[in-house]
Amino acid sequence: MIRTLYIDELNELRTCDSPYDMEGTAKWLWVDLSEPTTHENLLLSQYFHFHPLSIEDAVSVRQRPKYKEYDDYLFFVFHAIDLKTMLPEEIDVFINSSMVVTYHKEHSEEVDKVWNSVICKRANEKLTTAEVMYRTLDAIVDNYFPFVYELEDKVFSFEDQHSVDISTEELIEETFDLREDLLIIRRTVLPMKDLVYRLLEGRIMELSKKQKIFLHHINDHLVKQAEMIDSSREMTADIRDNYISLNSFKMNNIMKILTIYSVIFMPLTLIAGIYGMNFDVMPELHWKYGYLAVWLLMIGISLGMIYYFKKKKWF
Repeated sequence: MIRTLYIDELNELRTCDSPYDMEGTAKWLWVDLSEPTTHENLLLSQYFHFHPLSIEDAVSVRQRPKYKEYDDYLFFVFHAIDLKTMLPEEIDVFINSSMVVTYHKEHSEEVDKVWNSVICKRANEKLTTAEVMYRTLDAIVDNYFPFVYELEDKVFSFEDQHSVDISTEELIEETFDLREDLLIIRRTVLPMKDLVYRLLEGRIMELSKKQKIFLHHINDHLVKQAEMIDSSREMTADIRDNYISLNSFKMNNIMKILTIYSVIFMPLTLIAGIYGMNFDVMPELHWKYGYLAVWLLMIGISLGMIYYFKKKKWF
């Protein structure tokens, strides 16, 4: 789908489907290509005459958040996050002082939000292509927060969810699933944070004071999100390590108890083995009190070993 929004010679805001349908000359225009067809993609080359490499980046290959500078326009790649799958969605922006073109293969709620706000903008307010881009960027960044907060809540409630007995394998699997989600968000937020920082430092575009304030606002959000993600990743690592340590501690206690039982029964097994041999001539074999004496000996050895282990504080 193609939709066009433009300012005419009388400073009136108008909309139409294709830029070919505009009436008169536009002071500036915004063309949005949402889920475009192959035929609609031709608008990038036949109407705007964008560089083939930027068209290829937008149409063919999924890119990381970045920018490229061409002769008469700038090309940006932003990443939004899908509300259902939590996967990044690419939003490409072609921009100069008189036009902005947004291109996205999936429907974008962020672009819709900015589009509707621009249409409702008062006629006496000044509107620039840069402002359209920054508003789109702000909407994209703000939409990260629900995912970041959701993952943070999962981390904080992790202990409560696992207050019941659970196997270490299940716990480690759930922890790694959570860390994988955090990694997906992190791979989106950090490149966007770097891109906004470069914008803020004036390395890409000349910024007015108002634009710098706006970008500072976006950058603060990205910094906060990055810190929350890193904190959540550290907490999941601590939870994983704590459960592994606790499991190891429980296993060591079990092994210690089993070892103590084994050590206690070793001399008893030796005595039983000796007097269980099938020989007729053996000391005390036919002694009247031999059975009682062996029992007393084994009980005495067991109690002595238990007393020794207690004294050494082995259990």
